[in-house]
Amino acid sequence: MSSASVDPVRISRALRCRLPDSIADTVDALVDAAAAAKTALYVTGGSVRDVILDRLLIDLDLVVEGDAEALLRAALPRTRVTAHARFGTATAVVAGVRIDLATARSETYARPGALPATRPTTVAADLLRRDFACNAVAVRLGSRPALLDPAGGLADIAAMHIRVLHERSFTDDPTRIFRAFRYAARLDFTVEPLTASLLTSSLPCIAEVGGERLRRELELMLSDAPPGAALEAAHTAGALQVLHPALHWSRAKSESYAAASLLSPKERPAYGFALMASGASEQQAQAIARRLRLKRDEAAAVTAVASLRSASELLRRLDVKPSGAVVLLDRYPAPAIAAYARTTGNTIARDIMFRYLGEWRTTRPMLSGRDLIEMGVPAGPQVQRGLQLVRAARLDGWARDRDDERALVLRFARSIRDSSTMHADVEFDPGGE
Repeated sequence: MSSASVDPVRISRALRCRLPDSIADTVDALVDAAAAAKTALYVTGGSVRDVILDRLLIDLDLVVEGDAEALLRAALPRTRVTAHARFGTATAVVAGVRIDLATARSETYARPGALPATRPTTVAADLLRRDFACNAVAVRLGSRPALLDPAGGLADIAAMHIRVLHERSFTDDPTRIFRAFRYAARLDFTVEPLTASLLTSSLPCIAEVGGERLRRELELMLSDAPPGAALEAAHTAGALQVLHPALHWSRAKSESYAAASLLSPKERPAYGFALMASGASEQQAQAIARRLRLKRDEAAAVTAVASLRSASELLRRLDVKPSGAVVLLDRYPAPAIAAYARTTGNTIARDIMFRYLGEWRTTRPMLSGRDLIEMGVPAGPQVQRGLQLVRAARLDGWARDRDDERALVLRFARSIRDSSTMHADVEFDPGGE
């Protein structure tokens, strides 16, 4: 595939067909505003690559030679526009879809891992500061579509290669190391030999990158498809271990991550980090959370996996009651429990944890706190204790329906009345008469 063999008219038409009508109309308005400003609008990067590959369009990368903010405001006069002066970008939301427009820019890096200094430039020069050649392709939109391919990206797309544009690419921005793995996994591309060599030699530069940027790259790897494949490559190359020696990923973890049916989509990132750190000690888990600036739920899951390892002796017993397992596991976030269950070698603990996630954690009394008060349980801490007793009875099979729960609560209320001190902690056997 060469520049000459790719028709920019076909690409621009195919792109427009893939966009919702409201977004296609917005792009048309931007094209008209650019023409009025005597400049042109370009679609670049992954947008062009994915149209050529006939893949799902994930995002829309638009670039203009000129003031992106002014152009976006001119095209969308009644829409709120947010400008990001440092990078020359502007954003608007149209019909619930975020539209990003960037001023063509060049970048220089003061040191490895630093954020770049930028200045306006041409679209052709902008393409040459991109991460990989397959993303350094652009099509000018409008009445005279034209193709820009200054780095030979079309040949790389045809060859299914990930290739950097210059030898300092990974040292300028070490997060590109993780992006190389992500694009290779998503597109089923291969990192070409020289790029692979440069990547390996640049691994120490990852240490210069801030934790928040690294965490974001890992979150993107966890959310991309196929699940976990990019992390397998990162582990094999040693990139994860540069972040922390206790981080680990494998094919088995990819399969476990893909099979997380007992967790909600919101819980999946924390589950991924918990799997990644499943072999860490409590001290190592805390260090990982600090290094990657993990979000609260992610940090909680990572540290909880290590804590579970030392607290789960009860879960290795065949005679453990469901209520006993629930009292222990309720202290831990579900993503940590799932990660421990997937990585433990103890089948008893694994099965108990999966039952907890799939059934026990959602088991609740049919009766409410108000029901207990109406049945004679004093308002206050005893109501919560009564609800806990009812839940335990449901888990262990003592209470199977609402009538069983009522009988249990009535006995509990009577035991409180018969106690010598109303505020004493009443010992109560839900199976007693």
